[in-house]
This record gives sequence, C-alpha cells and structure tokens, in this order.
Amino acid sequence: MNSAVTLVDFDRLLNGLDHIYSEFSRACGLSDCAYWMLVDTSTAGGSIAVSRLTSEWFYSKQTINSAIKTLTARDFATLEFAEGSRKNKVVRLTEAGMRFAERYALPALKAEQRAFGALEPCEQREIMRLIGKFSQVLGEECEAFKQHIVAESQAENQGEGESCDC
Repeated sequence: MNSAVTLVDFDRLLNGLDHIYSEFSRACGLSDCAYWMLVDTSTAGGSIAVSRLTSEWFYSKQTINSAIKTLTARDFATLEFAEGSRKNKVVRLTEAGMRFAERYALPALKAEQRAFGALEPCEQREIMRLIGKFSQVLGEECEAFKQHIVAESQAENQGEGESCDC
C-alpha cells in the first residue's frame, strides 16, 4: 500500500481550504477580498491604513481598492486621508460596518479560531512551520520560474529579427 501524498492531493486540499474561506465570504455577501478587508479592519479596532492592507495581504492594490469601494458603497466603511497626510489613506468602518462585522464576519473568524484551537499547541506550531517553509520555497521557485520565462521571451525576441539566407 502506497501512502505517499501526491501534489495533486495537496493542491486539492489547499483548494478545499480556499473554498471554505470563500463560503464564509459568500455567506456574508462579499467577495473574498472585501471579506478579509472587513475582518482585518474590524479586528484592528475599526480603522486601518490602506498601506497596511496592501502590504500584508496577497491581493493586488487594484483588488484591495475595489474591495474597499464595495465596503464604502454598502456604507460599511469610509475612506479618508490619514491624520496629517494628503497621501496616505485609512479605511474606517461605519456603525453599520461594525454591526455587519459583528453579525457576519466575526462569528466566521471565531469558527476559524475554534478550528485552529482544536489542534494541540505543538500541532499549531508545526502547521505554521510547515506551511511557512512550503510557502517560502514555492515563492523562490515562482521567482526562478518568472525569471526563466523572461529570459526565454527575450531570447525569442532576439531571434525574431534574424533571417536565414538559403
């Protein structure tokens, strides 16, 4: 009996986890990104710098700004300049946003905390260590892959101008 885990098994597991998180956001009527911006802003006390959101989440700035627009359009948040700045902006939850977060986002976060709490402390540390290591190495592999693609593309572009006289 072969008990080896395949990358397909691992990818399915990660995809399943992504699906569960998407179900939380969908249950709230929000996109994944808007859900996480709401959660992060509410757990930060109701306001957070946009620069922090863009630096700490693995979404593009455009996606984060779109999520913030969704939150502001639903009157869950406001977007304003940080105190003393004409450049840096802050997302602030409105009263409606705080109530919405308390009703929908925070219970989902508590469910996640209960699931993580079901792991022993040593299991919590181990899962963090292993996912961190995997993420680090995969990130390095991705960078190497992107450099390879760029080099390959440059080589193809150089070859386009050459012709063969027969």
